[in-house]
Amino acid sequence: MKLIIAEKPSLGRSIMSSLGEKFEKHDEYYSSENYYVVPLHGHILELKDFENYPENKDKHMWSVKNLPFFPDRYEYKISYGNKKIYDCIRKLLKSPEVTEVIHCGDADREGQLIVDLVLEKIGNTKPVTRPFIKSTTNAGLQQAFAERKSNDEYRNINAEGKTREYVDYDFGKNLSRFASKKAGTKTGLNVGRVIGAIVTEIYNRDMEIENFVPRDYFKVESDGAIKLTSKKEFGADEEEAAKEYARKLNDADAVVADVKKAKQTKRPPKLFSQTDLQGAANKRHGFSPKRTLKAAQSLYEKGLITYPRTNTNYLAEGDRPMIAGILKKLGPEFEMKRVFDDSKVDGHSAITPTGAHPELSGDEQKIYMLILNRFRAAFCKEPCSVLKTTMTIDCRDPQGEEIIETFKVSGEVPLTQGWKKFEHVSEQETVLPELNAGDLVEHDFKPVAMQTKPPAHYTVTTLGKWMQNPFRKSEEDEVDYAKMLSGMEIGTEATRATIIDKAIAKDYIKLTKNTYTIQPNGRFLVETCRTLGIDMSSVKTAEMGRDTKAVSRGEKTCEEVLREVRKEITDIIASAPAGSVDKPQPTAFVCPKCGRRMQGTMKKLECECGFTLWKTIAGKWLDDEVIETLLAGQKTKLLKGFKSKAGKSLSAHLVMDENGSIAFDFPPKPEKISLGNCPKCGKPVYENKKGFGCSGWKPGGAGCDFVIWKYDKAKKKKNTAEQVRKMLAGD
Repeated sequence: MKLIIAEKPSLGRSIMSSLGEKFEKHDEYYSSENYYVVPLHGHILELKDFENYPENKDKHMWSVKNLPFFPDRYEYKISYGNKKIYDCIRKLLKSPEVTEVIHCGDADREGQLIVDLVLEKIGNTKPVTRPFIKSTTNAGLQQAFAERKSNDEYRNINAEGKTREYVDYDFGKNLSRFASKKAGTKTGLNVGRVIGAIVTEIYNRDMEIENFVPRDYFKVESDGAIKLTSKKEFGADEEEAAKEYARKLNDADAVVADVKKAKQTKRPPKLFSQTDLQGAANKRHGFSPKRTLKAAQSLYEKGLITYPRTNTNYLAEGDRPMIAGILKKLGPEFEMKRVFDDSKVDGHSAITPTGAHPELSGDEQKIYMLILNRFRAAFCKEPCSVLKTTMTIDCRDPQGEEIIETFKVSGEVPLTQGWKKFEHVSEQETVLPELNAGDLVEHDFKPVAMQTKPPAHYTVTTLGKWMQNPFRKSEEDEVDYAKMLSGMEIGTEATRATIIDKAIAKDYIKLTKNTYTIQPNGRFLVETCRTLGIDMSSVKTAEMGRDTKAVSRGEKTCEEVLREVRKEITDIIASAPAGSVDKPQPTAFVCPKCGRRMQGTMKKLECECGFTLWKTIAGKWLDDEVIETLLAGQKTKLLKGFKSKAGKSLSAHLVMDENGSIAFDFPPKPEKISLGNCPKCGKPVYENKKGFGCSGWKPGGAGCDFVIWKYDKAKKKKNTAEQVRKMLAGD
């Protein structure tokens, strides 16, 4: 008899289906003529807490004087509700009938450890084999079972998994308790290695945005049939110079100097990694990373897609036969493409369908179609081609033939749709008018007031890409697989969604639609850790990830990595300032009620008379300048970044009344300027976000329906406010 230990019930059911034997159900296991199958429920063992070690008996392990604590030998306990399963496996292992154990954890480091730990704790001595399961179809499972290897071949993955778990335990348990006590917080601070890096990165980006000082400037552009934008910029105090330059360009002839047309082939998007799938699902359906992963995991367990917790967009060479079979089922529209690269695959290939034809609904249907259509796009035989036109236009002084400025514009006309038949692409076509060299271009340059913009908040997509490679030069860079596969990333594909969800649950960060923002609790966490010298930066976290990955390659031992981590933890605790880091400290702020000096902590200002001013209002942190203005009884400048209960971003002034209550003072909405009268009903027409509409329109389609869209799809041209004004005036 062979004892199969499956990581979860769904996998156990798929395995039994693939074996072709009749199974009988028992309390905690199934049996057939040749197999026992015991399904786990994920982790059934967990590391003991500090208080459960004998040497810590009668010690208060939340006291700073008893920290740090590092076990001589890490001990595991059976997690709640899993004793029956554990005892069942132990009993079956003792049976002389069992001659082989088949380890069916998921094909990753976590799956390796889940089953290994159970076998180690029981003290198993029987041979263990390991099928590396990538697909849970009958064919995929049968192939994995036929090619299974000795579990000893995966001992380095086991060592890496343990090292990561021990590092997270030492770092998280010690420094969470230490920071919580030093900060004097009752709710506790979670100083996890990965959660800390994520919260810190979102904090850093939000501080950039909050402290951003916009710069006003003018650009000069002509917004006609061909939009021409000058490369020159003019400062906020150079409006006259901008007007003069616009006049100079308008006095010149805009002459087509060159027209080039070339057929181009658009490359299809890459196959999905888990991070890319989560970004696409959020953008298309508004799904959170956790919701996407839940649906993808269910699809995998049903045998409909390959393993979803992958970090690559490529397929391994060994996947060719499977892909050929799927393409054959899909039909002659598809063919093999260059998406196979072993150097960019670390155990798991990109996510693909398995060739099954499912009947699905809800989240699973949406995620499955994203994966299927991305696969179809990647292997589509017909190319996606366009005719690209690049036009060079010289603004020439008609007198001296001097070239004042040269402009380059481009447009595209689709020729063949190709992979775009399958992939949802939202893009606006740019079609240039048919002009030849020597033709004149109509132009009307004007100065346009502009303002520099702050960096964007992190989104599901950009945060996911940052975690994959926190050292990219920009968010648009290609993922550096050499760094990613060497462990230089934040967390893993298997854990990131759970950790982000934990950060949201702790109210460290907030996900509103597609955008992550720091919350007051997250700010408190980051600033407390910085005060205590706890390095939660991406650099430090990625270095730890690289060191644990080195264990899987045999370049470092678990003991070496732990020695370095333990020294850092010990140094942090030893060098911390005495007493609480968030105890009230004297400040220069004067109480508006009694005139005494106030005391302050990281979260609030308070006075002996009872007056309190919290430093956070509606999710926005108030800096010293704002606080000083309020305490002086004055209205603050216009502040951005307040959050409504619905999560909408608001801008407002703050004012404090004589009782110390703070209120919002919202600026009046700018008065709309009419572009003319509606030709249908005579009411004013105003510019809106997407078009120019009659003010007589009402929600639900009632009232006047007159509108001129800013982009006319039929004529493939843009309409400007000035053009609409002329139309309404009859010019």
